Amino acid sequence: MKRHRPVFLKMNGVILVLLLLVILLYSYFSRTSFHAIDTQMTNYNESQLTFLKYQIESNIERLALASSILVRDSSLLDLQISMLTKDYYRMLDYRTHVKEKLYLQSLSSNWSNQLAVYLPTVQTRVSTDLSDNYDPRVLDKAPNGTWTFQPGASPGTAYYQLFMWDPYLSKADSASDPDSVNAVFEVRFGLDNIRKMLQHYKLDSPGSSFLLTSGGRAFSNAEASDGAFETFGAELLKEGLGDGGHRNVSFQGQRLFLSYTYLSDLDAYLIDYVPTEVFYAPIVKSRDLFYASMAVLVVLGLAAAYLLYSNVLKPVTMMMKGLKHVEMGDYSYRINKRFHNEFDYMMQRFNDMGSKIQHLIQNVYEEQNRSRLATLKQLQSQINPHFLYNCLSFIAGCAKVGLTDKIKEMAYHLGGYYRYMTRVENQLPPLKEEVELVTHYLEIYTYRLERIGYEIDIPSDLLKEPVMRLVLQPVVENAIVHGIEPTPGTGTIRIAGCREADWIELHVEDSGGGMSQFAMDRLMQRLEQPMDGSTGCGLWNVHQRLRQRFGPGAGVFLQPSERLSGLRVTLRWRSEQEESEEKGERAG
Repeated sequence: MKRHRPVFLKMNGVILVLLLLVILLYSYFSRTSFHAIDTQMTNYNESQLTFLKYQIESNIERLALASSILVRDSSLLDLQISMLTKDYYRMLDYRTHVKEKLYLQSLSSNWSNQLAVYLPTVQTRVSTDLSDNYDPRVLDKAPNGTWTFQPGASPGTAYYQLFMWDPYLSKADSASDPDSVNAVFEVRFGLDNIRKMLQHYKLDSPGSSFLLTSGGRAFSNAEASDGAFETFGAELLKEGLGDGGHRNVSFQGQRLFLSYTYLSDLDAYLIDYVPTEVFYAPIVKSRDLFYASMAVLVVLGLAAAYLLYSNVLKPVTMMMKGLKHVEMGDYSYRINKRFHNEFDYMMQRFNDMGSKIQHLIQNVYEEQNRSRLATLKQLQSQINPHFLYNCLSFIAGCAKVGLTDKIKEMAYHLGGYYRYMTRVENQLPPLKEEVELVTHYLEIYTYRLERIGYEIDIPSDLLKEPVMRLVLQPVVENAIVHGIEPTPGTGTIRIAGCREADWIELHVEDSGGGMSQFAMDRLMQRLEQPMDGSTGCGLWNVHQRLRQRFGPGAGVFLQPSERLSGLRVTLRWRSEQEESEEKGERAG
């Protein structure tokens, strides 16, 4: 092994160099990519959030200016005078003018809002909503010139509220001198305005944004998500938020890049966050370059390891291939390649092992075939052994009464019947011999039962077809025993044959009582299962022998007879005439 040491040293040196290059490249690409991501996220989010803050503050300022415009309106003073002088006609007229101006100011804003004016001296309230009820308690609690958050009577009705006193400093002196207050202007806008702006803000942007009040209430673009954002907001308020900035935070197991800014008018924070994984796009390009570099390094590593591959990995691969062939049952596979090293001995031993296994399997397979053939011959010899006893009893009865002609005919047919039964040297006789056996059998039965007629209609070309021994007689016997004998009157057996492509079919019909479809289905199921006490030996034996030799599609099939009143049993097997002829030519 000492002679291989320089090769391994060189390979280890190459691997160390490759690893060093990989580490340096990966460190450089990672540092560059993350720096680019941080810069991009910071600049983009801050610019977008600043723009959204500007839009919100502009709408708030526009609503606040509406009260300043109404201060200079003379209709308010005229309304107060008409109410003090109880000039009801002018009061209605001025009240209508004031409400119209409130509506004009309300509609001039992009946000949905409500405007109202309180006149303390006459205890009157005029507003753009449907209620003009004057409640002095509202003014007692109202701060001057400051937006306050009101949670609303039900979910989804939260709003911000602003009160402006005329004159501005009259709020401080109203307790000692109520007449110093000319009017109080109220401005309201619902949180749905901010929700809509958040929806447009995050329409094509990843992540989420929401408004977080200093009291911990959160409002996002979807009201159903407010609860989760309030939990997130509580954590942020606990950590502390300044006037604006950005930071990396974790929430519910997810890394987030968070940007925020303070809205002084609403005493709330505008917060936007994006999962950091969304901004991994710039790193993909660097990663692709990294993979390309890795591919080059792998090629260099493969070139350096070629010696190891050709002397170790390739022989092992050939051995694995041979083992897979053996695993799939291909015991004839041999490894013919030589590598001129220690693996040649292993491959030679593998080939020897494959030869021995193949020889053993062939011996076992042939032994199984011989055992199966012996089993089939045993089954054939066991078909209807009581038939002989019945025939001998019939002959004895005829002898007693002197019916010598019947004894002669019975002996002729019985001899022909058992001559064929005892010949087991040819397991594939022509169909003609099977038909002759059945003819002997039917003639015997006509003597015994004396009320059976039969028809045989098989084309002459089919009579030359080779067929398994004793496949037709058990079916005919079954038709007589279970079809004709239980039915009173004369019975008929009809045997017909036909060819369907490469398949041969024999149809045995009887004029018995037949079977229901349910009974036929159950019988077909029992023919496919192992024999038990409830399964007839004859049909089961024929079906299993045909299925075993000719495979799926062959066997016994049942259906009602179309010409007679009973059952139609079909024997189906694949033609073997051409195969038999080829074997005969080779033998000759």
